[in-house]
Amino acid sequence: MIEDLIPNTTDVTIAAGKLLISEPTMQDTSFQRTVVYVCHHDALESIGYIINRLSEHTLSDFVTELHGIYFPLFIGGPVGLDTIHMLHSLPKEIGGDEVADGIYWGGDMEAAIENIKLGKLNATNCKFFIGYSGWGEGQLDAELDMKSWLVSNVSADLLYHADGKQSWKQAISKLGSKFNSLLYVPVNPEMN
Repeated sequence: MIEDLIPNTTDVTIAAGKLLISEPTMQDTSFQRTVVYVCHHDALESIGYIINRLSEHTLSDFVTELHGIYFPLFIGGPVGLDTIHMLHSLPKEIGGDEVADGIYWGGDMEAAIENIKLGKLNATNCKFFIGYSGWGEGQLDAELDMKSWLVSNVSADLLYHADGKQSWKQAISKLGSKFNSLLYVPVNPEMN
């Protein structure tokens, strides 16, 4: 079987501030070829955001004060699609909770809007999401046991610059040459 030929684990342990990289043949369309930044993980729940699924909408579609200002909006996951969330690196201006090494989760939305207008907050230091990815008690751990995800350390360049299909490949490449074979696995190997 193809699963026996490809590496399916890393030596990184799941925790807040880590990335989840979907295994190449994941059939759940909500997470197929995604990279998820984990903001919270404990025995009861896990919360994160898909960083590489660009929405067809922009932030100004939902925040009228930003009319005429382009700011990309990403689909953070299949849960709470009526909510907007942010990751950023400007805690003095916006606030928020530090997830890991200069990456903050949430904060004051009004302050974020003002900092966008001033040009201080941009796509190189902030990412907005519609919805989020959530797992209940033991659910993510079970998915990790089933080898549905690879766990990786995060890099700011991948977090803020992930924009689509190439980001999954970039995340796999950052795992090292041992994982390069994953780049060539079709989404549905049975169809190959």
